[in-house]
Amino acid sequence: MRLGNLKINNNSKTFIIAEIGINHGGSYKNCIKLISAAAKSGADAVKIQLVNRNESYQKGSSSFEIFNKKTFSLTVLKKIKKFCNKKKIIFFATPGDISSLFTLIKLKTPVIKISSGLMNNFPMIDLCIKKKIPIIISTGLATIKDLKDLKKFLNKKKFKNFSILKCTSEYPAQAHNLDLGGIKNLIFFFKCIVGYSDHYLGHTASLVAVMNGAKIIEKHFTLNKNLKGADHHISLEPKEFKTMVLEIRNLEKVLKYGCARKIDNNIKENRSMLRKLVVIKNIKKGDVINFNNIGFQRLKKKQLSLDPANFFYIKNKKSRVNLKKDTVISKRQLRSI
Repeated sequence: MRLGNLKINNNSKTFIIAEIGINHGGSYKNCIKLISAAAKSGADAVKIQLVNRNESYQKGSSSFEIFNKKTFSLTVLKKIKKFCNKKKIIFFATPGDISSLFTLIKLKTPVIKISSGLMNNFPMIDLCIKKKIPIIISTGLATIKDLKDLKKFLNKKKFKNFSILKCTSEYPAQAHNLDLGGIKNLIFFFKCIVGYSDHYLGHTASLVAVMNGAKIIEKHFTLNKNLKGADHHISLEPKEFKTMVLEIRNLEKVLKYGCARKIDNNIKENRSMLRKLVVIKNIKKGDVINFNNIGFQRLKKKQLSLDPANFFYIKNKKSRVNLKKDTVISKRQLRSI
């Protein structure tokens, strides 16, 4: 997946998103504080939710009340984006409706997030595709049929610049509903970068997701999880978020090389622990080479020597020379035996 100059692939670091959502409470000042804290905590990007409540929700619904005065005008969004550029952190949003999407298109965000509640809103996804905007799609409410329909639609549009997020649309999500092993299934099914949108308390699930192949982590972010409303209670505070980022970065070091084994210099030094062929009993000319007179020892100093696998070349052969005990077998000795 490509976001401007940024590439997210199997060899890149995990793309970590601080999901501010509407935890800013509709306050520009609060939003700036959250962005600043997220940048200090190591997030690669911050994301908010942009919703025209009259377009997204019916009057009288809980969401209609929750999203009251929780959005920003294009003018304010431009100021927020400018601040993010200064902090060197990517800014984007989840549009809740078509008018909000058009606002983000005008803002020229590098990516659009499609929430789980909109993952079957193909008209909205189609608008992103026509504008050639990368999209990240959450699948927390998806059935198998929904996933098949989404794949079919994306294939029909021949659109490749997207990623899928494993998600459990439960707040907070329960452990038995996470199914993080399913990340691998999504990678196989969509043949794309897959990430994880985390609603589980703490950050353990995010670490497990990375271990299962997630290359994007989205985690709710707040300055104080005890605040009322929105998603504060399932969010991480700055110190917690920073801990998660550091642990993910350490995990990346652990997982870095995959099947291709690259030897670090410190490990190279410790290869002296490998055993070598050594004469453990005086060998006379004509003696048969076997385990009684050849052993495998760690040497006290670096010297020309052979690995144990070379024992098979001389096993059960009669020695053509005399060899003293403690002789380290080199290529020269091997040829003379």
